[in-house]
Amino acid sequence: MAVRIAHATDIHWTLRPPFRRLASKRLLQQANQIIGRRATHFTRDVQDSLMDHLLDLAPDGLFITGDLTTTALEEEFELARERLEPVLSTIPTLIIPGNHDVYTRRSRSNRRMFQTFGPWMGLDSDAAPVARLDVGDVTLLGLDPTRPHPVLSSGRVPQPQLDALVRQLDGMPERAVVLGLHYPILDRRGELYDGLNHGLLNAGAVQKSLTSASHLPVAILHGHEHHGFTVDLDCGGRTVPIYNSGSSGYANLPIKRRAAAMCVYTIEDGALVDVERYLHTAEGFKPEPGGAYATGR
Repeated sequence: MAVRIAHATDIHWTLRPPFRRLASKRLLQQANQIIGRRATHFTRDVQDSLMDHLLDLAPDGLFITGDLTTTALEEEFELARERLEPVLSTIPTLIIPGNHDVYTRRSRSNRRMFQTFGPWMGLDSDAAPVARLDVGDVTLLGLDPTRPHPVLSSGRVPQPQLDALVRQLDGMPERAVVLGLHYPILDRRGELYDGLNHGLLNAGAVQKSLTSASHLPVAILHGHEHHGFTVDLDCGGRTVPIYNSGSSGYANLPIKRRAAAMCVYTIEDGALVDVERYLHTAEGFKPEPGGAYATGR
């Protein structure tokens, strides 16, 4: 029986922090919002359209690969929770954090993400190694490389998570697995995405761990980069397709070839058999012209 898994990422519900909460990193973000016009990059209309689209699609499951918020404000999490409520109450969903969801040390220590979305994070506690959600005969697994840092936006998957991931994969050879994490493992050129400022610092170790597993995911999903792309990950002569849908909350800006995007993956008999990608237009989310990733956006 076919299972359809939707993928959304980097929705970035955004509120302006009150002056008293403009800690150093949030102050930098606010400067970027004003000088870099980042505040215009994400719009409530598109975010609401995404919720309507997900409900219309009625997939069997939904994987959200992080960055629901912009600076991990409590109010941003409350807004995200409110807007997602119709989807979360209807569609089985796994949510993993992005770097903006643990933007400050306090947001991590207060367990703000887990306090808001714990029932959908696939964990018995926020210290569990690998997130999991079973949807029919498909299993969604999620890693968490996020870490608050005063300046950098890079991440690292802790070794205990990688060890647990291999055990999980090897322990379910009969199930199709979709793996998700916020950061790319490879960039759009197929090179390791391990830059100091913005990358996954141990991307090579993630690739090595997957290579050691006897059972591989049928797909790896991520976000972080707001323009979508797909590449193949070499796991010792075996390949796994990686998909970044692109930001699902992006404002439309055709002159910059920018539009919000999301994907749907169909898995049948243990294999990925179809990928659909939807781009936001004036009429809402529509199938990408020419097929998934055909437009280069």
